[in-house]
Amino acid sequence: MMMDRRTILAIALCVLFLLFYPQLMRWAGLGRYMEPQRRSAVAPADTSRARRAGPPGSAGAGAAGQPGATQTGSPAGAGSHELARIATPPPAGAAPERLIQVETPLYRATFSTRGARLTSIALKHYASAQKLTGKGHVHPSRAGEYPEAAWVTLGGEPTFGLDLGSGEGLVSQAGADYAESESLDASGQIRALTFTLRDSSGLVVRQTYRLRPGDYALDLAVEMTGVRADPRLTDYSLTARSWPLVTEATLPTDLRSLRATSLVGDNLHREHAPGLLKGARAFDGNAAWAAVQTRYFIGAVALVDGPARGVRSAAERRILSTEDLAILGPQARPEQELVANSLVVGLPSPEHPVHRYLLYFGPSEYFGLSRYHLRLDRAVDLGWSWILPFSSLLLRLMNWLFALVRNYGVAIIGLATLVRVVLHPLNMSSMKSMRKMQRLQPEVERIRAKYKNDATTMNTAVMALYRDNKVNPAGGCLPMVLQMPLLLGLYQVLFNAIQLRQAPFVGWISDLSAPDVLLSVAGFPLRLLPVLMSGSGLLQQKLTPSDPRQAPTMYMMNVMMLVFFYNLPSGLVLYWTVMNLLTALQQWLLLREDGAVTTVAAPAVVPAVGNGGRRRGARR
Repeated sequence: MMMDRRTILAIALCVLFLLFYPQLMRWAGLGRYMEPQRRSAVAPADTSRARRAGPPGSAGAGAAGQPGATQTGSPAGAGSHELARIATPPPAGAAPERLIQVETPLYRATFSTRGARLTSIALKHYASAQKLTGKGHVHPSRAGEYPEAAWVTLGGEPTFGLDLGSGEGLVSQAGADYAESESLDASGQIRALTFTLRDSSGLVVRQTYRLRPGDYALDLAVEMTGVRADPRLTDYSLTARSWPLVTEATLPTDLRSLRATSLVGDNLHREHAPGLLKGARAFDGNAAWAAVQTRYFIGAVALVDGPARGVRSAAERRILSTEDLAILGPQARPEQELVANSLVVGLPSPEHPVHRYLLYFGPSEYFGLSRYHLRLDRAVDLGWSWILPFSSLLLRLMNWLFALVRNYGVAIIGLATLVRVVLHPLNMSSMKSMRKMQRLQPEVERIRAKYKNDATTMNTAVMALYRDNKVNPAGGCLPMVLQMPLLLGLYQVLFNAIQLRQAPFVGWISDLSAPDVLLSVAGFPLRLLPVLMSGSGLLQQKLTPSDPRQAPTMYMMNVMMLVFFYNLPSGLVLYWTVMNLLTALQQWLLLREDGAVTTVAAPAVVPAVGNGGRRRGARR
């Protein structure tokens, strides 16, 4: 028996409620009941300055577990998930720590000689939305560079570093005193940094960072000689750490997107911070890269040449600094999650002493990451693998439209229109099929009433009615199924594309990646765009011929859509509003084309075996 339209709508409403239940709870002010039980805060890990370890081989250097290692035999209570910390101070007589800053047109990076750590990277072409609060929209210079005070800074305490060993056999290099040398270009700018460590056993560790002007990537070469034959030390770890989340206008979205991502073989692992707080994860195998990322930024180390052994992912809570709390405001919690992701690599051999990597800290931009040909673009969430061809095409189209109109809001309108034009034949076919089904509904109801005690005869008569009127029962659903990849791909693009970050549209819509705010009343934001979207849904409903008994259900669905979309990014809401208006236009065109009422053909006589073997017919 075919489901009637009210049943389909009820199922759709239930699915939408399940999908958007978290947003609905947060909008109602009940989000705190959805948060996991908060653990006791721990001090922030600063393995580059405050917490030191001795040089390789020193006492206590290998006692703690590696960031990201799976803990075995540890209790399940509080603290079993925390990142390992080494608190041994630097050796007596060690040279004072030196910080070296290097600059390119895109970023300013800071390195430390203590542990050869990359402590932070400040991105010149991206502004922190939180730092701009109350100061109005700051426009970049003609070169695309923002004022220094507004730069997005990826500082992960440290952001990146190398340690010997892995897991519980980690030998931290956080307190090791590295010698540093620089290579300059013709203009006197630093283009390469080399950090060298020599210990009394003859071990030499050399790390060379080479900058790429005009690129967010750095080339890293790791050379080790004089490695002792120690069965407990067979590998080393390259660890990227996340940064305090103080850059986005919608902090909750950024917190939910914080994750450790890695590619091991062909398997992509996305481990979100809340899950890692319950326990670290280990992924053994041929690892391609390991990364930490938020919604719009990523820090990754990718293997170019070396024997990878796996990835270790972990998380803890960090105490925010006074400066970070001042940026976030008085309502901010004093702690945030931190994720660390380690690429574990076998030690170099005498025959192959140098391993090579690509280090990337910058925007999570799909096409920018794909050009390194290291499969880093898979870190950008554009949907499942079968949706990716559609979403990447739509992202390319949106970028092309932006190049023409120079406004991403207008580009979204153009993209939605283009998608609707491409899908127009399918949509019109679906609408026509639904209209035919609607005309036949009275006759279907009579057949169901007549054969209510004989399901087989009833179904045969209904199918005969459809056949005589040339109606395909699946004609209304099949076109909708065929266009789902495009619609899902477009959703992923509009939700995750960094191009929409702080992209203005018109008037009060100054950031298409965040919900619009027309004004606030007693702290509650009043958003106009979701209201316009709901109005476009009502217009579409008015132009869609339907059973008057279904009107209350449709009105309720519009109210629920308003609630669901109220706190979603304005780019998504704009897209949905345009799609509603274009659907209403298609309905209007169909009504014009279908002005005359088509006569319903009488159903043929349908022989069926009823009770007692009597023949029955289905005739009007």
